[in-house]
Amino acid sequence: MTVMSHMVEQLMQNFDPEFSPRVPREQYDQWARGFVFDGLRNQRYGQSFCNRFGIQDNLLFFAESVEEADRYIQKNYIK
Repeated sequence: MTVMSHMVEQLMQNFDPEFSPRVPREQYDQWARGFVFDGLRNQRYGQSFCNRFGIQDNLLFFAESVEEADRYIQKNYIK
């Protein structure tokens, strides 16, 4: 097992979609409009989302791009 595959395996063990908190669309939209301020403070999109809604999700927190993080948020967290 490579180091990278081991890291991915550990990250996936921490995420259980059946127990992920759900964020109402209105709250998500409000956060998304204000994200620019967190972005100016060098926070990643997923990092900002996790911090705002008290979510512990390493895959989202360290997502590289806004598009990747937003797809993940839409799929796993938005009601």
